[in-house]
Amino acid sequence: MQQGDAAMTSRRSILSVMGGVAMLTTTGFLLPVHSFSNTQPTRTSSQVLMQMVPPYRTSSTVAEIEAESEQLRKEIEELRKEALSRLEALSEQLGVAETSTSADTPKATATTTPTDDRDLLPAPMPITFTDGTTPKKKKTAKGIANLLDETTWKISLSIGREPGTWMPKDWGKSGQRLNLSFTADFTPSQLFDRDDFFRGGYTNAKILKVESNQITLGPSLSEGQRTFKVKNGGWQVTRGDGPMGTDLLRFFIEVDEEITHTGSDVYIPKGRIYCSCGYFPFINTTKDGMKDAVKDEIKKIEKQIVQLQKKKDDIKNPFNLEGIKISSDIFKLKQDLDMLNQRLSFAMVRQPDKQLLKYSPDGDVGLTKEGGVCCEVKKGPVVEYHILGRFGIASAQKEEN
Repeated sequence: MQQGDAAMTSRRSILSVMGGVAMLTTTGFLLPVHSFSNTQPTRTSSQVLMQMVPPYRTSSTVAEIEAESEQLRKEIEELRKEALSRLEALSEQLGVAETSTSADTPKATATTTPTDDRDLLPAPMPITFTDGTTPKKKKTAKGIANLLDETTWKISLSIGREPGTWMPKDWGKSGQRLNLSFTADFTPSQLFDRDDFFRGGYTNAKILKVESNQITLGPSLSEGQRTFKVKNGGWQVTRGDGPMGTDLLRFFIEVDEEITHTGSDVYIPKGRIYCSCGYFPFINTTKDGMKDAVKDEIKKIEKQIVQLQKKKDDIKNPFNLEGIKISSDIFKLKQDLDMLNQRLSFAMVRQPDKQLLKYSPDGDVGLTKEGGVCCEVKKGPVVEYHILGRFGIASAQKEEN
């Protein structure tokens, strides 16, 4: 009897479970009947079992999932292709040319060596030299006033009475002369010793270094050659201080004692000896042909005057209108000729003949062969420069130690 009751209870439980299934939703989940009821039913064991049963899919839902999976695989494949195309475009922008290996090229090994990331970077530019020696430093461009920097010159003094000198009347009256010489280096070092001989005192003045700090006095009829101690001096290029606005080179040395020959009425007083000469730079050669152009113009006008004069001579009546016109033309041409001769004189000063100049080793500046020598004489507050003579200058090669 008890066994029959137990079987009956089991059947009722199963029927209760089956009765709790009301409907299937579109999503495939089972909903209990009380979901559509306004009353709250008591919680039975069948309802608890219902909630523990996992949901299941219908055959149509599985097909949809497979379709979605296939669509997802396609999208992933498209994204992968797009990523590869972008990487290739980026590699082309970096300038990396991919080369393909020819099929007939023999391979060194059977395995493929992976490409290193460093190969994607452009190769650095190689540093090469035209020869095996160290490149030489280029010379620094010099200004017009600095063309004598680091040059050496031999200077010869000829001391004696000159026209216009203010030296005493008996100085050099005999006509004797002192011949002296020294070698000097025109250094680029600034001179800080003020001297009124220079424009501005010491502005743009530089040190003149006398080699061995000595000057040589040439022999005379009564004495042989002698040397005297001198101190270093200074030098300066002054723009526009020369004739017709030309440039000048000024420099000085300082002697420690009076220099003379025994019994001579010519002497160099103790102190500073000043020299000056013409300074002609040849950096800007735009005016080099000015003198030749003026000469050509003069020749052209002279030829015209000769032709007109010959034509005038052929006219028998001097009061002929044509003769008067020719005379007027000749007069105008002669006026032009006078102006050109003045321009030529100016050009001759601004651009002297090459035989009148001594050039630097680089040929970028020329100095007049001769210049003036003077000394400073102070008379109270007044400073005078008395002419002592003249000097010659020429470029000299430095002696190697």
